[in-house]
Amino acid sequence: MEILSSGTAYYLNGQNLYGLKSTPELGGTREKREVTNLLDTAHRYIAGLYKYDDLTFDFYYNSSEENPNVKPGQVAAAFAAARAVEVSGASVAQSVSFPDGTSFSWTGQVSTKVKRMEADGVIEFSIVSIPNTAISCSA
Repeated sequence: MEILSSGTAYYLNGQNLYGLKSTPELGGTREKREVTNLLDTAHRYIAGLYKYDDLTFDFYYNSSEENPNVKPGQVAAAFAAARAVEVSGASVAQSVSFPDGTSFSWTGQVSTKVKRMEADGVIEFSIVSIPNTAISCSA
């Protein structure tokens, strides 16, 4: 049975960041390496190392004020938390968990950026994660 994305969470350094709007594709692509030799009549390849793109997570900007629509304490000013990790330059644990319990985890550095704004629009920002470990999946 299909499941909704509602309830998907992004954790940065163990903290569930409130306001997650969208996630990137998760996982990697293996590089293709040619191993054709002079006796072959067709090109041959083997799978190489995994290559991970930058992972961009989009959020609604939020303050630390309580929100009656979420659990007490869940609103934790996600931008401020991500920005603190960015400024520190630390490589930290990150993960995404789905409502069915499936999760992806990795370690990496992050950068933040506030997205373009318009009159009467909702402020949004992005966290860009640069993985420096493999992205593992547990289902």
